[in-house]
Amino acid sequence: MSVNLPLLMRAVAVVAAAVAIGSVGLAVAADPPEVEDILFMVDGRELHGRIVSQSPTAIVLEVIDRKLHLTSRVTFARRDIARIERDVAIEVVVKTREPAARRRSTASRPDQDTLTQSRFGRVRPEDESLDLPGLYVIPMKGQLGTDIHPSIYEKVAQDIRAHEPDLLVFVMNCKDVDDLLIPQNEVTEQALFLLPECRKIVDLFRDELGDIPQVMWVEDSVGFSSLLAMAWERMYMTPTARLGGLRGVAKRADGWSDPDVAAKMMAAWTGIGRGFLENGGYHRYLADAMMRPEALLSASFEGRKVVWSLDDAGEFLVDGDSEKTLGFRAKPAEDLLISDGTVDNLDDLAFLLGYREYRKIAGKGEEIVTDYKDRWRRVYDNTKTLWDDYLQHRGWASGDETLRWLSKAKRDVQKIIRAMNRYEAVEIRWRTDRQTKKQELEILVETMNEEIQALTRQRRGGGYGSGGGRRFGGG
Repeated sequence: MSVNLPLLMRAVAVVAAAVAIGSVGLAVAADPPEVEDILFMVDGRELHGRIVSQSPTAIVLEVIDRKLHLTSRVTFARRDIARIERDVAIEVVVKTREPAARRRSTASRPDQDTLTQSRFGRVRPEDESLDLPGLYVIPMKGQLGTDIHPSIYEKVAQDIRAHEPDLLVFVMNCKDVDDLLIPQNEVTEQALFLLPECRKIVDLFRDELGDIPQVMWVEDSVGFSSLLAMAWERMYMTPTARLGGLRGVAKRADGWSDPDVAAKMMAAWTGIGRGFLENGGYHRYLADAMMRPEALLSASFEGRKVVWSLDDAGEFLVDGDSEKTLGFRAKPAEDLLISDGTVDNLDDLAFLLGYREYRKIAGKGEEIVTDYKDRWRRVYDNTKTLWDDYLQHRGWASGDETLRWLSKAKRDVQKIIRAMNRYEAVEIRWRTDRQTKKQELEILVETMNEEIQALTRQRRGGGYGSGGGRRFGGG
């Protein structure tokens, strides 16, 4: 009869372990040797765990905190791994309980060394004074061009400088109702094609705060926001995230009857859009396939490098549809090294970036962005009410009541203009939703002023009133 020697040795070891557990005072259990896999990263880190899955471009490592009995699965791009050692034997040390007299009688906080050895992820709020890496989270959520606008992020940048974080984490969640990737039942808004404003945001963080490491974490990005998201070199995605929706860039060139002019406009707009992706280190072929429906895209692999081809001649066909632009889900984006990894939460993201423990800086960035979004939207809703009031007051301005109601109508419009001066987002939404510019409202106020002055002179016997006035905007 043949004997499976490794199996027999493990069975004996398990019996020995059971005896050890029943003994008192043993420091090291007689457990069998366990094994682990070690990833030696290009940046010098050693990551220990068990490889649970792998692909030509990525490795999924399960990391175990033996003291807290916590596990976390994180994904690493193969291009960041220098070498791998499999099934390395490790020895697990199990400390026995100390006598009651030696244990702490109160729930006092452990020292820093104990915390460092036993915790994974963000520290508790009461421990945030510890000397741990500080992560500053910056939301980019809502409508691109209004909620995501350079005016508010300038205030966030000031708060960032005051806290001196070790890492900036941008959280992107922006989707465009006018894109094919968005199901009709999803509640969202149309992103605004405001490339100069997007460029200001990129320059603000990438240039003026470029001395601080930064990472883009995409929860969802469909539409022009993908230009903004891909302007960062380090990008991660949540498992359900989408990335794409750039067909609107090329559509800016539609409507030109002259084919030469249309071609020049196409080259101009896609060139501007391509600049965002190239700023993030992405190949121009990838940018073209994401913006131009007729562009095909395939990929070949040279080690940990992806070689793109703007046709279907590569080893792997990425986009073979000549009528649609290219978009990605999280897993394909990771496999093609477009994203650096897929993570569920901030703890996993921090670990993937090399921060086993960290503190989330209690800055004002998230509060500034959230409060700004709530305030400008309330003000915008109020301006719509003011316009309805204007129309009503303007309609009542007749006969002996003309001067009274015309003055009220003028004040209604002046309040709208003040709201636009306070929040540029309000002015933007009036231009896009109501096809009315601030300058038109200012002209309207001047026209009503002239009417009011004429009526006043008429009452004093010094002239005659003028009738009517310009009307703008929708009802």
